[in-house]
Amino acid sequence: MELSIINKDGECLFLQKGNVISAIYNGKYAPGDKIKISAPMSDYLFIKLDETLEKSFVFLPGNTMEFEIPTGPLMTGYDPKAFLGSEHKIYVAEATDEEILQMRNIALNSHDRRGQKRYFPHAYANLVTREAPCFFERNAIDGVCDNDGHGNFPHHSWAGGAREDLEYYIDFGTFVEIESLVFYLRADFPHDTYWKSVDVEFDDGSVETANFEKTAEGQKLVLDEIKTTRKIHLTNFKQAEYPFSWAALTQIEVHGRYIKEDYSKMEIRNAANPKDVKHYTTDRLREEFHISKLFTKDNVRMVYSHIDRIITAGFMPVLQTLKLEAGKELAAEYFLQRREMGCINVGGKGIITVDGTEYEMNPRDGMYIGMGNKEITFKCVDPENPPKFYVSSCPAHKEYPTVKIDITKAKKVPCGSVEDCNKRVINQYIHPEVIKSCQLAMGLTQLEPGSNWNTMPSHTHDRRMEVYMYLDMGENDAVFHMMGEPNETRHIIMHNEEAVISPSWSIHSGVGTKAYSFIWAMCGENQEFTDMDHIETKDLR
Repeated sequence: MELSIINKDGECLFLQKGNVISAIYNGKYAPGDKIKISAPMSDYLFIKLDETLEKSFVFLPGNTMEFEIPTGPLMTGYDPKAFLGSEHKIYVAEATDEEILQMRNIALNSHDRRGQKRYFPHAYANLVTREAPCFFERNAIDGVCDNDGHGNFPHHSWAGGAREDLEYYIDFGTFVEIESLVFYLRADFPHDTYWKSVDVEFDDGSVETANFEKTAEGQKLVLDEIKTTRKIHLTNFKQAEYPFSWAALTQIEVHGRYIKEDYSKMEIRNAANPKDVKHYTTDRLREEFHISKLFTKDNVRMVYSHIDRIITAGFMPVLQTLKLEAGKELAAEYFLQRREMGCINVGGKGIITVDGTEYEMNPRDGMYIGMGNKEITFKCVDPENPPKFYVSSCPAHKEYPTVKIDITKAKKVPCGSVEDCNKRVINQYIHPEVIKSCQLAMGLTQLEPGSNWNTMPSHTHDRRMEVYMYLDMGENDAVFHMMGEPNETRHIIMHNEEAVISPSWSIHSGVGTKAYSFIWAMCGENQEFTDMDHIETKDLR
């Protein structure tokens, strides 16, 4: 984990590393300064970026967050002493599994910023009174419950004006279980009125109503049953007095727990018909073809696709040795009983052990492991720079020898041109001209700086399917992966170290915001790389 303080010119003023960072920054903050946190091995952190803020439990689905130091009018929602002076205590720690699953007020995030959608919980609404920071949505989840006044800290609140058409949301970033909510209504009477009721809507469409009294005390809504949801939506605000007057929410607590994703089970994806796919929404398209979270600390992530029965997997050993296991999905005694696999290491140095033989795997080293090998394990050499083993596996009918292929041994095929923005080198690891395999082919394509298109003009190959895994991308970069039939194209936004399944009937092209690399893996009827149906760009739709 890395914490840095960056000024408006992008210069690093302060840098700390570790699983727990408890540090003092000696220096005065200036407008535009940001605290940046990168936690590649953890999605969940405890953070306290200033002594005046409540320690918060946050979820980082992208493993990074930026917190811009508030200045000027934004300070009306913070303690006047916040971020001032020349000595600042900062605390960041990775959460343990036990802490992640702990019951708590999961709405609390004193570090939430308006408009950001990179870390959670995050609050937003359809209206804010006069767009004033002292009435921003974040104020109602920062842990400050002083509600006997209105205006600046400590009496800041979320307020949407003297009206009832308000909508307030809390997005937890992933699924949570909720048991109860507590509301602290602003109680600056007689300036304020209050809502006599508010509806709370959950992702499944169910609604529960919170009924309120005219009081400054916290008012609790105990749910009829535990709700599993990603967001809560407050709506149907009913004022107690008419004509409309001022009502506001000082604080909302949501008592529940996060549900940690279980990577121990192989995820199954079914084959998809192109006639159906053309009707998919963005979410459905991603659900069927997009693969995220390939590399998480000491976890194995496996996706089994019924499209040619390919398995895409990510192994990231840090403190534990990870084992390749079959699971009931394969109905086999061991993983490679009827399969072969390829692996490319996209992280730091690691070790793969195959039936007692160790293979050192440096960054970008590849490996083919044939059918019949029983005990395969993955181990880290340096926990500060762990390996990331990207695996592709498909059914096999014959045993072939295990072969390590470092990137210098891969066959290099230059392609494309600067003029077409697709100059690149294809590194063929598992390929008929490099090593023998039953049907698996695998390699790494690297685009040169200034190029951002891959596999264009596009093609299909009805005899083979393919999986792409995009990498070497910055945190704010993306690749638009093109898929679908040539006359019914779609796109999926890909970020770093995410994979996408491409059926044989689909094109598979991509264009990125900058140069990047991608690992391709193919299996199917044959290994003939010239067996493809080219599509003129003018014929794409």
